[in-house]
Amino acid sequence: MDVRKLGVPNLPRLFPHSIYAEDQRYAHTILTIHCLHRGFTAGAIFGLLTPLARSAFTTILRRPTLAQPLPYTGRLLSSAAIGSLSGTALLTVGMTARMWGREEVEWQDRSWRILANTGQNREDAWSFSNILVSALSMVFLTRRGREWPSGIAGITRWRVIVGAAAMGSVLGTVEHVLTSSKSVEDVERKVVAGEGPLKPK
Repeated sequence: MDVRKLGVPNLPRLFPHSIYAEDQRYAHTILTIHCLHRGFTAGAIFGLLTPLARSAFTTILRRPTLAQPLPYTGRLLSSAAIGSLSGTALLTVGMTARMWGREEVEWQDRSWRILANTGQNREDAWSFSNILVSALSMVFLTRRGREWPSGIAGITRWRVIVGAAAMGSVLGTVEHVLTSSKSVEDVERKVVAGEGPLKPK
């Protein structure tokens, strides 16, 4: 599947992909967006697992909670929001440490390979579209003057919106995995290995 024809945001639609790696434009921007997005999704996964694991642990030990907790949906959104922002911050530090002082051609090579990775860009398309839909849905549901759904009552608005975007990112990744085909992965491996139609000099 050509990710340029999906009609949703992904890096190949936003940035031109050069024939040769050393000619790749916007290398710093491409790699930064990629790392921040991966950090956002990874942090969201850990954030979602935290309340799930806590609930399982509490159920196994049959320990009653001393305080009235937030509704379960609210806990998931809040934890996903904190996790996604934490993951983004950690990947920002990691990328800075990894790429500090590197030559421009190294940024170009990594960015070129990101744009050439068919499966990865397909995942981005699913993830970005779900992030947009989820975040905009919560912006609408929590707009001023509207009564909030009971499941998210008591949570700050930014946590609801960011948490929804984080859950959307994870959902998009799952959708990509469930709908991806072997042919897409084969093309991805060949291109990244330099065997496809686009390869460096």
